[in-house]
Amino acid sequence: MKNKNDFVTEEIMNEKQNKKLKMRKKLKYGSIATAVTAIVIVVVVLVNVLVSMLADVRLDLTSDKVYAVSEETIDYVKNLEQDVEIAISVEQDTIKDLLGTTEMMVSETLAKYEDYSDHISVTYFDTTKDPDILAEYQEMYGGDIGSGSVIVSSGDRVKVYSLLEMFDIDSNMYSYYMYGYCTFNDIITGYKGEQMLTNAIMNVTDANVMNVGIIELANENYIFSATQGNAYAMEALSALLDDNGYDVERQIDIATAELSPEEYDILVLPAPVTDLSVDAVQKLSDFMYNGGEYGRHMLYIADYTQGSTPNLDAFLKEWNISISKSVITDTDDKSQVVNTYDVYYNRGQSMVAPSVSVVTGDYSGSLENASLPIVAPFGRPIIEENLNNGKVVVPLWQTSEGSYEVLLTDSGISEDEAAVKEAHTTACVVQNQVNVDGTIKESDMLVLSSLSMLDTLIVSDAAYNNGQYVISALNTICGKEAGTVIASKSIAASTLDITTDQIDVIKWVVWLVIPIIVVICGVVVAIRRRSR
Repeated sequence: MKNKNDFVTEEIMNEKQNKKLKMRKKLKYGSIATAVTAIVIVVVVLVNVLVSMLADVRLDLTSDKVYAVSEETIDYVKNLEQDVEIAISVEQDTIKDLLGTTEMMVSETLAKYEDYSDHISVTYFDTTKDPDILAEYQEMYGGDIGSGSVIVSSGDRVKVYSLLEMFDIDSNMYSYYMYGYCTFNDIITGYKGEQMLTNAIMNVTDANVMNVGIIELANENYIFSATQGNAYAMEALSALLDDNGYDVERQIDIATAELSPEEYDILVLPAPVTDLSVDAVQKLSDFMYNGGEYGRHMLYIADYTQGSTPNLDAFLKEWNISISKSVITDTDDKSQVVNTYDVYYNRGQSMVAPSVSVVTGDYSGSLENASLPIVAPFGRPIIEENLNNGKVVVPLWQTSEGSYEVLLTDSGISEDEAAVKEAHTTACVVQNQVNVDGTIKESDMLVLSSLSMLDTLIVSDAAYNNGQYVISALNTICGKEAGTVIASKSIAASTLDITTDQIDVIKWVVWLVIPIIVVICGVVVAIRRRSR
């Protein structure tokens, strides 16, 4: 039987045990609270760092990596040995007024070029505040440079573009933008800033520059049928050449220009709608002969709009080719529906164009994706003439064995039920190699059978290889090192668009809301601990 002292001792022991249990609970809850507090503090710090980074850097979550620079460009600029200046003729803070939120693409791209090479410097200047800088660049350029230009220079070579040229633009929406009915963001479909900058850098640092003269006039009139489609096709060709490192001179008049081989490496003759004079044909022959040195080249483009051209036909026959007056059509499974700017009798609508296969890979070495299709809208059959004059015709593009010829008349397309179905050549190279004192010299002619093959809507469409193949063939013909071909990047890709207002909201959440929540949680924990 317990006495009084035993009960007292037991009560004291129970009290000590209860104190130990309470102490353990305090330690347990205190440790958890401390751990939670530490975790919250770490999260707050990390989120603060992330938000600070977002103020200056845009995360690239786009499927086309709009803000990234390709490995090809990185490798190229890292190995630059010449100094290159990239000057933007507008202050950096005001670019957004011109480009809207797409300004981030431009500034990020420029910053990356500067980061990847010590030989590249990027500057911004205002044309009104810094007239001396503007005058210096204009003297190098030999023309006027406006506000909002991208000036790429190295030594005494310079290329000038508009900031707007860094984007693919929806031509159907452009007029709405010009009249203020939509923003710049509404009319852009792709971003080609990297392509433009890389090719410009290659151009101004190229030690082997190729000069191209485009013959667009005869006696001050357009040499080709001056439809809008043809005019835009010539714009597209000129831009294509310029983007790929060729120096281009346009609006050459074949009646008055000398066509000197010392001035041009390549001449472009686009589909004379009427015949050339005998003197004009002789100029072309003299250019290709180059005083017996050869080494000069031509791009001749035929078209269904041409009339009777006996003098031109005789010149082409000397190069072992003739071009039929008909055009080629093909079965549906060997054709593609394409958009062209000028469609015969159906302007601005889609049309069915024969697809062609590449006959030889000798002229397509610089294609980024050789599997993309090539189309030949209104292509005229190129016929090889065997004159045994040493010139060699190399077919480049051919239609399927099921294709056949049709005629275009004032009333539409005239089909011959008896037309022979066979493959037709729609593009070729004519090689003229000669042995001069044991040295092989060569002048070549690249021939396309339709201006529509270079239609601006086809050349600018990344789904087709028309434009890039022509550049690849020219690079091969004249021995020019191929430039880095960078595809345009779709703006329609899903992006992480965080505006300045959204960043401010995140900052306030991190700097004020989260700390208040942490304080409230701390007060609640303290009150609960006291009540226990």
